[in-house]
Amino acid sequence: YDLRIREIERASFTPIVLSSTGGMDSIATTTYKRLASLLADKSGTSYSQTMGWLRCRLSFSLLRSSIQCIRGARSNQGHAIHLPPSIELTVSESVIVHMNTYS
Repeated sequence: YDLRIREIERASFTPIVLSSTGGMDSIATTTYKRLASLLADKSGTSYSQTMGWLRCRLSFSLLRSSIQCIRGARSNQGHAIHLPPSIELTVSESVIVHMNTYS
């Protein structure tokens, strides 16, 4: 399948393999690094903030799917995931919440 994608579609296919605890294989790690780099350049944020944001989104997505596997879906309809307007806003809000919880 990979050969077909590369030869005919002139693209690449990278399966992202994750464990339920958040561990990634080496290809997934490389993919996330590249994605964070592209998002940081596009949004004008630092690489570390963007990678932290991606890891946070991944952690909550894994948690949400694990909980759904354990207890089942509560309804037949899917729930929309609302992304925040910007990475900077998410990072700044998380720092404020983090500082308030420990002070």
